[in-house]
Amino acid sequence: MIQELTVSNYRSLGHDVRIKPGRVSFLVGPNGSGKSNVLDVVAFVRDAVIEGLPAALARRGGIDSVRRRSHGRPLDLHVGLHLRLDAGPAEYAFVLAGERLEDYRVKSEKAVVVGAEGKQAFHRRGSVWEGPPGLAPRMDDRFLALAVVGGTGPFKPLLDAISGFGVYAISPDALRVPRRFDPGWPMGRRGDDWTSVLHSLVRDEEARRILADSLNKLTGDIEDVRVAAAAGYLVAEFRQQAVAQKGKRWFEAAQQSDGTLRVAAMLTALLQRPPLPVIGLEEPERAIHPGALPMLYDHLHRAGDRSQVIVTTHSPLLLNLVDTEQDVILLVDRVDGKTGVERLGGTRLATIRNNLLRLGDIHVSGDFQYALFEEHE
Repeated sequence: MIQELTVSNYRSLGHDVRIKPGRVSFLVGPNGSGKSNVLDVVAFVRDAVIEGLPAALARRGGIDSVRRRSHGRPLDLHVGLHLRLDAGPAEYAFVLAGERLEDYRVKSEKAVVVGAEGKQAFHRRGSVWEGPPGLAPRMDDRFLALAVVGGTGPFKPLLDAISGFGVYAISPDALRVPRRFDPGWPMGRRGDDWTSVLHSLVRDEEARRILADSLNKLTGDIEDVRVAAAAGYLVAEFRQQAVAQKGKRWFEAAQQSDGTLRVAAMLTALLQRPPLPVIGLEEPERAIHPGALPMLYDHLHRAGDRSQVIVTTHSPLLLNLVDTEQDVILLVDRVDGKTGVERLGGTRLATIRNNLLRLGDIHVSGDFQYALFEEHE
């Protein structure tokens, strides 16, 4: 679980932005405020460690697309995580520097893990390494050392946790295309490997029942879900009523609506095994009937028992369902080109808890955008 995320100069995020999410958190703010950038930092850390910095940066258009500049000069990009692992607390941070555009190097990197064997740490400054005896990897200033030293030993729990960060911006078009089996974990950001994850998930009777029951509540006639193989490809299928025919038959994903597919894929992400330490969802309400939002909110909370869930949303209806005693509301705004993030508190939170105004009503009024300049609890 992420206890605190610290970011400097990542896309619109300014200097020393500190984000403290809860077990279930909602990122709220105007269009263009930087909500997606907050979630993308989480995805970037995972990609940079697991796939390598060059691949993670290339996916985002290069270092110059993610690092902020001041008066044309590239600024140091900093990301820091405070985590709670099963064995105890952990920290991980790195700084990317570079004097020229499209140029970068790992200026520093550090990790701290506290477990049954006590505290273990490494600190890298350029080519200078300080770490446990016998652990001295060959360093490349374009790659992160955790990817090397985290394979075994004391830093493995930290690497395992980061490898399980999953951030999702589900694309229905990606879900309609038959795919070859992909054993990767977690499910990919757009859902390209959705059928592979679903194929494993529906083998569990409880997970299959949850999926089928939820989709039945959404559509009124889906009673089952499965993954079929066709010419070496996997195809998701749904059993439901056939138009102008008696009885039900199996329909492929390509025949389903955007909303049905998005719900199916989001539930797959929330239910995937093993559970992800962190799950981020981009605007889960998109293309979904408002009447299905209570069901979706219930699944977000169920997932919160297994994973930390962070959601961006523009839906006042979804926000009206939020339990402010349990959930965390993170207000995101962009001022003078820089994104800031604050936790909802103070008079606004008191007003909501006293039932004087609903969270969704405040969101619709646009009043959230002034909250970053007020005192918070």
